[in-house]
Amino acid sequence: MTGPDPTFMTASDWAAAADLLAALWFLLGSALGFGACMLLAHGMIPSLAISRDIPAHVARRIRIPLYAGAVLFLLLGFYAISLFIERLDLISDLFYRGAQ
Repeated sequence: MTGPDPTFMTASDWAAAADLLAALWFLLGSALGFGACMLLAHGMIPSLAISRDIPAHVARRIRIPLYAGAVLFLLLGFYAISLFIERLDLISDLFYRGAQ
């Protein structure tokens, strides 16, 4: 059978690839958390307050922690991006070794 041979990857390479994918999953989770917090705080809560489904003072109290959560998820997203960039050297190592 012709084609690429995956045996050139060692156990440490597979562990590094798992760490790289973990950083991507971490980024996805933080992006979904940020989106959910912003959707609730900036979209749904004001709409519920305008339609008087919830009182305005309750809407103001609910929005502040949601914005704080959005900031927290945004910072976690930046951290996940830095982790991903830090672990990207695996890709160049694998392509360099696989091309030989």
